This record gives sequence, structure tokens and C-alpha cells, in this order.
Amino acid sequence: MEKVLIIHIFTTIFMTGLCWFVQIVHYPLFHQINLKDFPRYERKNAVTGFITVPIMVIELLTGLYLLYLNQDFLYFTNVALLGIIGLSTALLQVPMHLKLMNTASHELISKVTNTNWIRTISWTVRSGILMVVLYGLLK
Repeated sequence: MEKVLIIHIFTTIFMTGLCWFVQIVHYPLFHQINLKDFPRYERKNAVTGFITVPIMVIELLTGLYLLYLNQDFLYFTNVALLGIIGLSTALLQVPMHLKLMNTASHELISKVTNTNWIRTISWTVRSGILMVVLYGLLK
């Protein structure tokens, strides 16, 4: 279990940091790109999935395994927040990014940025939960 927990914590902290970078730096810079050029930029930006998707899959699988081993509130909350992140990604972020690959607007860019707070906050809370779990194991 310890190895799985370490992998899970690592992937969560990695995604938390990446999400904060995207939220504070990457998405706001979208407004600096000429809207005419934005779809081409967004198609190239899709390469980020090669980094995020494998990490998110590992994070989900390890989180589910940890919940299977420990059905307490912290592990349940951790996986519930993973579900929120997954739903937000699938139902909000991905469809908006796909639209931006064809037609860009400042309104849609702002919507991508604003709805990403769901994931940013969820990952941040998950990192905190996992630090509490780790602290409890190290006591």
C-alpha cells in the first residue's frame, strides 16, 4: 500500500502544481494570442494531453485502489473529488478546448479559465487531504 500511496501522492501533487500553473499563467496568456491565430495554436496546445492523460489515469487507478483498501472518509472524499475533476474535464474543459480548435473568442477563453477553477480547487483540496493521510501514517 505504501508504494501505491506514494505514487498517488506524487501524481496528485504534480497535477495540482500543473493545474495552478495553467490557471494563473497558461490560460490568462490565451488572451494575448490573436484570435485569428488561436485555433492553430490550440491544436498545437493539445499535445499537453500526452502529459496529463497518463498521469490522471495513474492518479485515478491508484486512488480507487487506495479506497478499496481503506473505506474511510478521507479516501472516499479523495476519490469523490477525482470524480469531480474527471467530470469537469470531460464535460467542460475538453469540449471547450475542442471548440477553440475551430473558432476562438475571448468569451470562450474566459469560460475555459473560469471553469478550470473547479479542477484547480479540487486538486488543491485533494493534495491537502493526502497530506493529512500521509501525516497520519507517519505518526
